[in-house]
Amino acid sequence: MTTQSERSIGERISGAAERPSEDLGRSWHVSKSPTCGMFFSGPTTGKWCIFVPSSDVDLAWTKVRVAVDEDKLLCAKVSTALRSMGRDGHVICVYTRDWADRQDLMRVREVLRSLGFVKELGYKRDIDTRNRIYGSGEWYLRA
Repeated sequence: MTTQSERSIGERISGAAERPSEDLGRSWHVSKSPTCGMFFSGPTTGKWCIFVPSSDVDLAWTKVRVAVDEDKLLCAKVSTALRSMGRDGHVICVYTRDWADRQDLMRVREVLRSLGFVKELGYKRDIDTRNRIYGSGEWYLRA
């Protein structure tokens, strides 16, 4: 008979784990709002980045995923155990369609604050990610 821990490991390897902290089968969990439609990273898209330790990622992702399901946020993804191997924790990316729409950026930031993400976060344009801009000058906006 398979024990609970053996079953959990099997689920993790197969990608069946629902908790990002346990999923070794895929790199990201993604959630899209009911009104999101098709969403592709492009020259106008960007994301708020929330960095969380492995011990907190499941609860943090649940908060974000519920807000996405309730149509308060457009689209989000979280790194899984597979993606986070060898790193200090996980990242949750909460996307917007247009980094030039400052009002929407700040609306999304306020939603994140209401979920308990009150420490300063960085907003990064996807074009900067594609151009491999990291470190100094990485963040388009901090709030």
